[in-house]
Amino acid sequence: MKYKRSILGLILLFLLIFLMFYSSLQYEKKEYDILYIFEKNKTHEDKIKVTGEIVEINNTNQTLTIRLSEPPYSLKKIKINNIEFKEYTPQKRDIVELLGTNDEYNNIIAEKILIFEHWKHDLIYIRSLPAIPFALYLFFKAYRFNKKNYRFERRKPDA
Repeated sequence: MKYKRSILGLILLFLLIFLMFYSSLQYEKKEYDILYIFEKNKTHEDKIKVTGEIVEINNTNQTLTIRLSEPPYSLKKIKINNIEFKEYTPQKRDIVELLGTNDEYNNIIAEKILIFEHWKHDLIYIRSLPAIPFALYLFFKAYRFNKKNYRFERRKPDA
């Protein structure tokens, strides 16, 4: 088997070309990003799921202005005409997740909306703080710093 590596390389190359071809055929069936949906979606039947942070609340027009949490991080107006907030009224900087339809002015008409208070959304970072000392302990248990080479080296296997 003198040419074993060459044959394997050619097989992997053809596999890569086949996967690229298959991906190009399936491109139209992919899930589009939020900017494409806003620009190209002119039908009112498709539902749009949007997540973002509340920037402005207009009670007279019953609209929310949110900053999208996905690129391009633009501002979008959301009409909340038929939605009643029973438990919690939205405030600025709260996180909003909604399901709605796109109108002809490229705004969103909300059908279902979830609101998370800003401090509750950031609580995950505070909850992860106790894990940092534990991770450092595990790291220094397995590695030590070599002052001569200025790098970390693996400790002995029985250490």
